[in-house]
Amino acid sequence: MKQFFLALSLSFFLIQLSEAQESKNYKGGYTFNNLRGIGDFDYYLTDENEPVLNGKFLFEYKKLDSLSKTNFLKLEVEGNFKAYQKDQNWKYKKSAHRVRIEDIVERTIQADLDTRLIDLTAQYQEGKLEGRWDYMEKKWEQDTFVDVFKTNTLRFDDDKLIGEVRFESAEQGNAYQIFGQLDEKGLMDGNWDFFYTADQIPIHETRRYESGFLIGLSKVNSLTNEKIDEVVFFNAIEKLDSLNQGFEVDYSVSEEFFGLTFNDGFAETSEEFQEQYRGTYLLEDALLRILQFEQETFVESDELIKSPISTRRFAYEVSEEDEKRYQQIILLFDELKDEANRKSRIDFLSLNQNTSDSLSYGLAYFEYLRDKLSKFDRVMDLLRSEDIRFYDPSNYLRDGLDFLDESEEINYSFRGNLKTKVLDFSEVEKVNMLGEDLLNYLKQEYALFEDLNGFISIQQQSFRQDKDLEALESRVLSEKGLIDSVKSSLPIRDEANETLVNAFYENLAVQQYQSLLDEYNQTEEFLEKANKGDELIELLQFVRTRLPELSKYSSMGERLKSRFTEKTLDPFTFETEFEVLRQAVLVESAQRILAYELQEIKQTTDFNLVRARLLTLDELENRLLELQGRNTKRLERNLNQSAGDINQLKKLLSL
Repeated sequence: MKQFFLALSLSFFLIQLSEAQESKNYKGGYTFNNLRGIGDFDYYLTDENEPVLNGKFLFEYKKLDSLSKTNFLKLEVEGNFKAYQKDQNWKYKKSAHRVRIEDIVERTIQADLDTRLIDLTAQYQEGKLEGRWDYMEKKWEQDTFVDVFKTNTLRFDDDKLIGEVRFESAEQGNAYQIFGQLDEKGLMDGNWDFFYTADQIPIHETRRYESGFLIGLSKVNSLTNEKIDEVVFFNAIEKLDSLNQGFEVDYSVSEEFFGLTFNDGFAETSEEFQEQYRGTYLLEDALLRILQFEQETFVESDELIKSPISTRRFAYEVSEEDEKRYQQIILLFDELKDEANRKSRIDFLSLNQNTSDSLSYGLAYFEYLRDKLSKFDRVMDLLRSEDIRFYDPSNYLRDGLDFLDESEEINYSFRGNLKTKVLDFSEVEKVNMLGEDLLNYLKQEYALFEDLNGFISIQQQSFRQDKDLEALESRVLSEKGLIDSVKSSLPIRDEANETLVNAFYENLAVQQYQSLLDEYNQTEEFLEKANKGDELIELLQFVRTRLPELSKYSSMGERLKSRFTEKTLDPFTFETEFEVLRQAVLVESAQRILAYELQEIKQTTDFNLVRARLLTLDELENRLLELQGRNTKRLERNLNQSAGDINQLKKLLSL
């Protein structure tokens, strides 16, 4: 009896599920890979009335160049979706045609037709690249089709390319051949051969890999067999040998896989990195051709964002002491960079550079410091990220810190005379340790900065004390009058706009203004008083420029909803004017953030915080416009799960 009821319940459930996922067909306008064409596919509706492609899928795109009317592009796609994931066999046929009119004789056009064809048959399993792939690219030349690019039959397993690969390009100016082997994990393995031309020299580049580790690379002239370059990765060989013999070492083979360039901590200027560049560039070109229809998963903006071919690296232990040093370096660098940027914008130095040699030098020094610190950006990005674990510090030290010179010349002009001052870093202790060497150098740079900064601060105080504060106070009163004038003439759109304007004005132009004015009046020390006056002016300028822009923020919710609302075909009534809010969860999340930020703005009496929140709203709108029309299903699911957590919503939207 229990089994009977269980079977009956299961049957009832399956009937309900079948009804909830009743398959429908659609034929009409559809966007595939950012191309707007005609789609013909099966789908079902979720409980939220969202269509999910499931079943056969056909797509056709045609476009005639609207200006010259001589270029014609056509794309035909045939495949199958399983719950909005590509599945089973797919066919892509892309053709580009260009008509060149050569003559017109007695109303008869004599023309030549250039044609390029791309034919790809691919296999998938629930969204993953899986199975056989055949790619062919041809062009019409001398009354026949000739190969432009071809491959062997490729094999994919779980988004990884495996087995033998052969890529051959006959593209004019970019001809090459690549032959190689990939293991079952998609790692480059064994011998790889690259044939190409560089500087009019035919080159045969040979690489040797062991499970993703590059251990040797050589280049010879294909015609004469003369050696051009050779790089042996002795460090990688020794490390692999030590691991194979079970020696106790402070590194291991990384669990993570990496891109096409093998990197064991090599700087971009190093021989090991540079010698891989050309061959890797051509390999990436081949993959971009084959994966051109995998937009947003493997390719974005004509760049490879995920590779089915991988290399491997070593993972290094980072000691607790090095972790502390790295944090010290980051803090010191950020402070120096902020100060350098701030000082270089100070009018005082540029206005008074010819009053003393030291001030002229000071202006030049801060420009030098900004330029010097920009050279640290690559290594600083490394220290801030987890990637430092996959870099051999000894390799990076060799070329990655080549900007740490023992002396720096600063050239500057004082009253028409060119002068030079040399900064000496020769006494900085070097112990050939990445963390210690960087930290010691930055400490010396910081000491030089502090000495000069202290002198300039004294000079600045002296110069400013010689001026009358009346000019500053007069400017404050002038700005306040302008704000009142702007507010009184401000057009008010609606109640929401009026509430925001009144709160903004009351909090900043009344409350914070009065608070800062009281602090200004109670301050006696000149430099501090002048700083308070500058802050007053900055506040008033901010209020004056932002007041007219507030309507943009109070209407942002409406604007976003309108941008994401489309008129489409009602799947139930087939009305063509049916309005649908696309990417609804995305818009609703943005509206939650908007409501929260506007409420905070209406309660905040600190213009710096208000400025930050307005910037957040600008960034929010730009981010949504970036995401409009993209596949954001995964993002929307995450947003749905975090609906009540504003900070998590911001994080998910990269704000």
